[in-house]
Amino acid sequence: RGRIVEVLQNARRAQAKRVTITNGDGIVVVGDDGRGIDYFEKLLDLGGSGWEARLDKSEDPAGVGLFCLAPRSLTIRSKGQAVTIGDDGWTGGNVEIRADPGGATATGTELSIADEPWSAAIVNPLAAFTGLEVIVDGECCPHEQFIDGEAAHHSEDGYRIKVVPEKDVTVLHRTAAENREYGGNVFVNFHGQVIVFAHRPVSTHDLNCLVDLTGEPTGLRLM
Repeated sequence: RGRIVEVLQNARRAQAKRVTITNGDGIVVVGDDGRGIDYFEKLLDLGGSGWEARLDKSEDPAGVGLFCLAPRSLTIRSKGQAVTIGDDGWTGGNVEIRADPGGATATGTELSIADEPWSAAIVNPLAAFTGLEVIVDGECCPHEQFIDGEAAHHSEDGYRIKVVPEKDVTVLHRTAAENREYGGNVFVNFHGQVIVFAHRPVSTHDLNCLVDLTGEPTGLRLM
């Protein structure tokens, strides 16, 4: 799950609207229509960001980045350049950036990953609340608003919150939650990554809180 989530998050951060995933012959190809990669040299900067200041304020995007795909063989193509990262590349070996005139030249990024299939069944709950149109092997993943209708908007903290009966928490909410096996009644959507935990300040146990990050500056961080 983690590597799929990271790839989808990176596409969203690159202002993509659409992501296509194609499986075949042990290779997963992921393409997006985002702004592409300007500096290939920063791809293996562990813990670095490289994202604009707006994202640093709204979601702290620095993290493991592409290392979530290690030690798999990975080819990246974007804006007329390409790079292939293998075993040595993940452990500090030389990684050559090469011209790729046949690749994506204007915008967008394409990843080719040696991996088991990223099936629709696996991707669907991970894509549901990203705001992206995600297509797996020609099939569009279901997506919906994390919070339906009106909600209390706390712009000073960068989120919307709504308290709903348990019956109004959808199957997608529950299957998207990374730690759903622990139960809980508070669902927090970090731009597609859903975390659930328990917090019951009142005795009524059929109430659930939905918290949706808006992209405004916030102190809430996904750890």
